[in-house]
Amino acid sequence: MPGTPLRILIADDTPTNVKQLEVLVRRAGHTPLLAADGRMAVALFRDQAPDLVFMDIMMPGMDGISAVREIRALPTDKWTPIIFYSALDRMQDIVRGLEAGGDDYVVKPASIQLLQAKINAYARLLATQRREQSYIEELRNWRQDAEEQTRLGAHVMTRLTDMAGLRDPMLRHFNLPADTFSGDLLCAARGPGDVLNVMLADAAGHGLSAALTAMPLTQAFYSMTAKGFPLSSIAEELNRKLKAILPADRFVAATLASVDVRNQTVEVWNGGNPDALFFSSDGEVVLEWASAHPPLGILPPPVFSATTETAVCHEPGDLLLCSDGLVEAEDPAGRWFTLDGVRRSFAGVSDHESRFDSLRQSLEAHLAGQAARDDVSGMLVSVPIERRRQVRFTAPAPQYQGRVAEWRLELTYSAQELRYIDVVPGVLGFMAQVEALRPHQGTLFLIVSELFNNALDHGLLNLDSRIKGMVGGFELYMQHRSERLAELREGRITLAFLVHDDEGEALLDVDVSDSGPGFDHASLLRDEPLAGADTRPHGRGIALVRGLCREVHYFGTGNRVRARYRL
Repeated sequence: MPGTPLRILIADDTPTNVKQLEVLVRRAGHTPLLAADGRMAVALFRDQAPDLVFMDIMMPGMDGISAVREIRALPTDKWTPIIFYSALDRMQDIVRGLEAGGDDYVVKPASIQLLQAKINAYARLLATQRREQSYIEELRNWRQDAEEQTRLGAHVMTRLTDMAGLRDPMLRHFNLPADTFSGDLLCAARGPGDVLNVMLADAAGHGLSAALTAMPLTQAFYSMTAKGFPLSSIAEELNRKLKAILPADRFVAATLASVDVRNQTVEVWNGGNPDALFFSSDGEVVLEWASAHPPLGILPPPVFSATTETAVCHEPGDLLLCSDGLVEAEDPAGRWFTLDGVRRSFAGVSDHESRFDSLRQSLEAHLAGQAARDDVSGMLVSVPIERRRQVRFTAPAPQYQGRVAEWRLELTYSAQELRYIDVVPGVLGFMAQVEALRPHQGTLFLIVSELFNNALDHGLLNLDSRIKGMVGGFELYMQHRSERLAELREGRITLAFLVHDDEGEALLDVDVSDSGPGFDHASLLRDEPLAGADTRPHGRGIALVRGLCREVHYFGTGNRVRARYRL
């Protein structure tokens, strides 16, 4: 016997016919429900919800045709087959029964074998129906769970990605998902030196799986940017994190950029994304950063390259980062938007806001109302040029009046450590633990980084900042710096910090010394222009430090400097 036992309703006013079917049903292992007329049949159907019905047509009170019409009008979530079992054998009677809602028609008298075969056939159909209903219920539960997970995922991802940095006045962006979730991730934040770091990441695939692949990047990007880590270190950490947690077939293409308005530089790391483009004020592409690395999460840390490309911006303009979903967006004829489409949308448009709007409008016109097949994202960063160096950093007003608890810290780094340690972010991590120093983290980053970089670049690496004034000089300077740092085998730098009270004034002394030969610091200070008025591409750091600190003193041959800062 196929399937589970059935409840079979038998509606007939002839006792002989009822007994025949009742015996057959019981022998087959099913349960009979007996009704002597159509009205009783309707009531039993409503109360007992049988699985199969045998219905006579000619019965007193309510006939079988009327009973079936009422049964079919009852609300139900399952299909119950109805077999008319009647002595009426004319074609019009058969048609009338089927049109009233019957599924089958058997003329009396019928053989036991035929009736048995009918019951077994419908038992198989009903077993199939039960399986399908269980699948439907399973799918319904799965959909409810998926909707709840989607709601929760959307909430968490919005909190993780909707950071204040994306509302930076220098930045415009869009992220158009091909599914509920976007596998493209956009991040932006300013570091302690007011440098704007941005990231556009494109995880393989799209939808929730791609979004989850990209999510681990957010925390590392924001935390390392806040601590002042360089772009190369951020790229290394992002790759290390993804390589550790992602399966082998998952990776994330990414473009990282660092925009330093004070020094007029744009630094880019591009791994697997379309070219990053810098547009001049007249809409021409003057700088390009093609993908020079594999996407994040592919290479193990020992062979991963975090080398960045840095360019000096001599004119104001806009930096564009985008995912491949933008350049590969297809029009109805299957043609890609391409980077040439981006260039055309910017042609003759000089205003930052207008450029962004023009790009969006050009993309919409290209798609012509159809949805993109992949996530589409773009980020436009306005890069102004302050020709008279009007970008100033003002130290916060003193927070402490009276005595502060004395605090000392001294750290010495050897040549081996200087080759691989990000010294300034690490030092600031220690300083952030001191309550008196917390409100000054941004200013202290500038002071410590300038003094440390001078000690490293000029004291140990013997670099000449005047190279930066040459055509392509900044790139050459950074190349020499990287090469000499990799070859550094001797030398040390010591950083000492002292928080103390001096006649009711809270002070921080920053003392930096190196083992190099020193330099003619007297001539440097004598020829130094006022902070904020220097237009040279080099030598502005000391003027900045002097502007932020109460006093700056060089000692000996110039390989030791102490800056005193008011807290």
